Amino acid sequence: MSIRDKYAFAGVGLTQLGRLPEMTPDELATRAIKLALEDAGLRPDDVDGYIYQGGIGGGSSDTVPLQMTGVPAAMVWQVTSLGSYANVAVAMAIGAMESGLCNTCILLHASSATSRRSIVPAGAVGNTPGAYGWYGPGTTAACMARRFMHLYGLTREQLGAVALTLREYANKRPEAIMHDRRITMDDYLNARMVIEPLCLYDFCLVNDGAVALIITSAERARNLRKPPVYVMGYGMDHSLRKVGKSPEAIHHFNGFVTEKAAQQAFGMAGITIKDIDVAEFYDAFTIFLLSQIESYGFCGRGEGGAFVAAGNLKPGGQLPANTSGTSLSWGYLMGFTQLTEGIRQMRGEGGECQIKDAEICLVTGLGGMVDNGSAANCCILRR
Repeated sequence: MSIRDKYAFAGVGLTQLGRLPEMTPDELATRAIKLALEDAGLRPDDVDGYIYQGGIGGGSSDTVPLQMTGVPAAMVWQVTSLGSYANVAVAMAIGAMESGLCNTCILLHASSATSRRSIVPAGAVGNTPGAYGWYGPGTTAACMARRFMHLYGLTREQLGAVALTLREYANKRPEAIMHDRRITMDDYLNARMVIEPLCLYDFCLVNDGAVALIITSAERARNLRKPPVYVMGYGMDHSLRKVGKSPEAIHHFNGFVTEKAAQQAFGMAGITIKDIDVAEFYDAFTIFLLSQIESYGFCGRGEGGAFVAAGNLKPGGQLPANTSGTSLSWGYLMGFTQLTEGIRQMRGEGGECQIKDAEICLVTGLGGMVDNGSAANCCILRR
């Protein structure tokens, strides 16, 4: 049985983003939950499900925010899926509601990544390459970018077009961390290198902040305070091949994994990519966004750089995308950055970045336990 349009987002709670040393992760999470409840017009005891990702980069603890808000959630699940977490949480919440484990669920991400130090242990797979200088997702992204340059002629100017496009969106969003910081192509090309060929502007932001989203049945959502945003479908896939560690593995992240996730989601939703009005791609790095544009079929393999440079991600372009400035310029909340903006666009709450008459939105995620493989997922939202 299809879940298309059976469930909908009813509440969004977003805290301030940036460096917030005066607030703990639990306090940020508590604030986000209260804002989401207020946004939806719900009481704490109206919620009986809670899904969170804790312990990463100063993430919130398990049930403390529930105690601080009075939410008596009977179902509490912890997820560890990194950049793919948001869409995984959507699938888990819908599965829980389908099986009767809960009726209304909070999905949460909270982090104090800039204000508090944290130690994230790596397994044997992650530690071994680290001894030779391969450490962190930035290394993976840099190798992807270098491979794209070798195979398809990708240029730094084309990567820069991604960074500049998203910064332009963020400059129009008052809550964006980079709202008042404009950049030019010269700024990009002269920025300090982090891991060649990627410079500072190719990397996502690191910040404190929290967001809570409330999802429930479509029937219930229609009777709440804000217009419901329906989930049309979702999909996911995983490969055990590690991106960047062999020449062919790039195609698992850039192709095979994403393509299967897309087939599931679009099949469930009963639409094609031609029906997408706006997209929110997971963009921890500029190259991640480029690779997904190609993998989802919005342009041909190796054409993503030219596609973005031609202005196709901007309002009025072929595929308006990442309309808040997302992880590169708005703020990094794992995959919740993209999911939150997707919901806002479907509600018509995009401010100066609102895409006119947008009815269907694609939201993507990349990540999972990437030291052990490549993961991709997506969900499709509608007004």
